[in-house]
Order: sequence, then C-alpha cells, then structure tokens
Amino acid sequence: MTTASGEPRLRSVVLAQVWQRIDGVEVLSSADGGPLTRTIKKIIDPLVIRTAARPRLGRPVLDAATAAEVAELLLADADRLRATAAWFTHLKRQRRALRITAGNVQDVCFPLAYELATGFGTPGPDAAATAAGALRDLHGESGAAGVDQLTAYLADPRHEARLTAELQRRWHTESVVQQDIAALRTFVDDLSDAAWRTLADSATGHALGLGLRQPGGARELSEIVREISGLSAPDLGLQRGERTAVPPLNRRDETGAELLERSVERRVRATLRRLPPDERPPVEDLVDDELTRVAAGFGLGLPALAACFALGVVLAPALRPLDGAAPAGVPEFARRLNAQVAREGYVLHARRALAGATPLTPRPDAELLRDLREFAKHFLGRLWIRLHGFDVRGDLPADAADVRDLVTGVVRSTSLDLRTKVRRALMARLPDLEAVS
Repeated sequence: MTTASGEPRLRSVVLAQVWQRIDGVEVLSSADGGPLTRTIKKIIDPLVIRTAARPRLGRPVLDAATAAEVAELLLADADRLRATAAWFTHLKRQRRALRITAGNVQDVCFPLAYELATGFGTPGPDAAATAAGALRDLHGESGAAGVDQLTAYLADPRHEARLTAELQRRWHTESVVQQDIAALRTFVDDLSDAAWRTLADSATGHALGLGLRQPGGARELSEIVREISGLSAPDLGLQRGERTAVPPLNRRDETGAELLERSVERRVRATLRRLPPDERPPVEDLVDDELTRVAAGFGLGLPALAACFALGVVLAPALRPLDGAAPAGVPEFARRLNAQVAREGYVLHARRALAGATPLTPRPDAELLRDLREFAKHFLGRLWIRLHGFDVRGDLPADAADVRDLVTGVVRSTSLDLRTKVRRALMARLPDLEAVS
C-alpha cells in the first residue's frame, strides 16, 4: 500500500484503502467507506496491528515496507473482522434488550465483539444468548470483581489501617538516588538511540521524581527544567506545594487533582479499566503493586518510563501554543511539538481574537483559552496516564523513535481533544448563529 515510487504515506490513507477491500464490515465503517475512528482506536490498533507492542506500525506516516506490513496484518484478519461486525450487531441489540446504558456502545462493544469473533468465529444460532451472557459478564460479575471488590477491600477498617501504614513506610524508605542530568540533556538535544539507552538505564527519571519530595523540591526541579529547556516551568499540575505529599489510600481523601498526589484507589481503578477481566490479578495484588509504584519516583515503577516522564517535564514548558513559535534556545524537538499545536486552526483563531486583529472575530471561549494556557499541564496528565498503562502491562519503548512517537502522539491527542471541544461548542451555538444570519 505505497505509491509507485515507494514514498512515505499517511497511515490514515493506508488504513482507509485497505479497509475498503474488506467486505461485510459496514457497521464498523464511516460514510466514506474507511474504518470509524473508534474502530481504529478500539479494534485495529490494539487488537489487529497491536501498536503497543509494535509502535513503529502506529506512526502517522509510514514508509513503503511498514505500510505493506500494516496492510498485510489487516487483510490477514479480514474473516475475524467480518465476524466482529456481525457480533457487534448482536451485542448492540442485546444491550438494548438488557437496558444497559453504561459507557459508549462502540467503546464497550467493539473490543467485546472482536473477543467473541476470536472465540466463536461467525455468530451462530446461539449468538443472541452468547452476546447477552457476554454483556452480563462485562457489566455484572466482572464489575463486582473489579471496582466493587476494590472499594470493599479499601473500606475495610483493618485493611485500610494496614495499607495506609504500608504506604507511609514505602514512601519514606524510598531513598533519593543520584541523578544524571547530563544524560537527560543529551537525549533532549540529539534524540539518538545511544542517548536513549544511557538515559533509560540511568536512575535519572526516578531521581527527579524523588527529589520533588524533598524540601524545596519544586524549586530544584524548576531550575533543572530551565537549565535544559531554557524556559521557566509553569504550574505543571504535579503537586500542590513545594514537595510532593504522600498520596492518600482512598479517593475520598484526595485534596486536589495533582498527578503525583492521586490516591492509590484512583490509580488501581485505572488499572482495572485497562486489564481484561480474565487477566486481572486479585485486588489485593493490584493494590500491593500500586503501593510499590506510588513509592517510586514520579509514581512509575520502571526506570525507563520514569525517564520518559522526566523528558515530558522538561519539554512541557515549551508547549505554549497561544504564544506562537517557541523562543530561540529551546530544544528543537520541543519547538516542533509546540509548532504542531500552534498551527491548528482553532489556536490561530484564538490568537487573532486575543490580538484584536479582526474586530468581527468573537472572543474565544474562556474555557478554551484556559486550556490552551495550561496545555503543558494537560499534556503531562495524558502522558503520565499513558506511561502508567505501560507500567501496568510491563511495556517499554524499544528505541528513541518509540519515545519520540510516544511524546508526539500525546501532544497530538491533547490537541485533538481541544479541537473536539471547540467543535462541540460551535455545534451547540449553531442554532443561535443561524437565527441571526
């Protein structure tokens, strides 16, 4: 699926053209015949192409060989995808019959339909009962075995006291390790595989995170960020004060939304959402694993993932799309990331409106302006969530290109979320706009 000259191609175009060669998948397709965005997000990427394990196949632009590999994987799974489409129809019908309203129907049923296609093939005479049973398992027993069990476990006074004491013990016995800021600076500057291996094998990520727990930790981190990025760090939403407070055990005891001070309960709930019911360890083990993770620097157990987050922290101050181009002296990778967002149409509109360059342009929504001014915070929040998911599954970036793709993808998804927010706001105002037109 490449041009005659073998030039790189947009991944979205490759997927659309291959998808149109598969018949019987209309319910998973958009009006133009390509796969729905949710089909890509919930089925193609995680289950067919498996981009978590093969991130090079998830890059927005594919070279000739990679495009051919993506096409081959998709076509090889055509029969199962047809069965998935058929199962989705049964699931949607049974979902209505069971009066289940939790979650978006595509988000919930696309992966489940693929699972049923894998286990049963094309739906047979018992498809309705099988689909109903699968939905009951998903929304019934599995929910009780997950979030409900977690809530009950943490609410038990005996467990709560013991786990709180254990959290305190692990938090305070985790000692600050030597950081290698030169390794982080080198990787920011050249983004090479050799520089990534040095950074990933060092304790720098954990050291920076643990340093935030010391008196004056936020000030020290800000100085490191300025040294590497050339910019002062805005409020990045990591913690409330100068040093990271011990996260609470239960969500009810949270005092804010800061990343590094989120409760153990909130983090384990995220783990439960990520793991299929048949792959979940006992709740007790999930909580114990999270206690270990919470005590590590930046709340990430694997050193390479903590290094990825440290990279995000030093790049984040450059993400100021409302200011236009990043100033001279900012690392090139950070400049490219900011430019990626700054050239979005909704950002350009907001900048023109704020500058008063077009008198007829209405002032942009105050919430959008706040989100754009806090883009760095939103980016880091999304990056941490992604890395926490990697930590839970034991996934690691394979090389420097994977790290670049990870960070670039998080910036893109953060920007797309804001674009979607703008579009929804415009759609909500459409009747009023039409009335005065």
